[in-house]
Amino acid sequence: MVDNAGDYEARGDRLLGFPLPSPRVRIRPWWFPAQELRNPLVFFLEAWLADLIFGPDRALVPEMEWMSQALLMVDAVDAGNLVEVTVFARPAVQRQVKSVLLSQASVHREQRARAEKMEQLEEFLKAQAPGPQVPQHPVA
Repeated sequence: MVDNAGDYEARGDRLLGFPLPSPRVRIRPWWFPAQELRNPLVFFLEAWLADLIFGPDRALVPEMEWMSQALLMVDAVDAGNLVEVTVFARPAVQRQVKSVLLSQASVHREQRARAEKMEQLEEFLKAQAPGPQVPQHPVA
């Protein structure tokens, strides 16, 4: 337990004594040629799509980089509504990575739209249904 509140500030800790996050440092992988860093391809996605595609806290980015042999940077812009995806690689690889990511985004959009339609249909059917249904017994 710390007796002096100033000790937290002196150590650079935030509220409640949690340490500040370390800055994100990227080192060029050994397999990536330095000349490919000159002309990146940049495009934007909705933030909710980026969370689905790249995983929580962008956990899938390193695996995607290794598989595609491209470097990816995914940064939030526009108050968290959009993310900027930057692809560093040869032009053909850039186009391929962009195509794959946009295809995944399209699939997720379709799934979301389908789920919303199903919810609307369920609500409509519940609203249209009369009171509790009593099974009718055939009279013989």
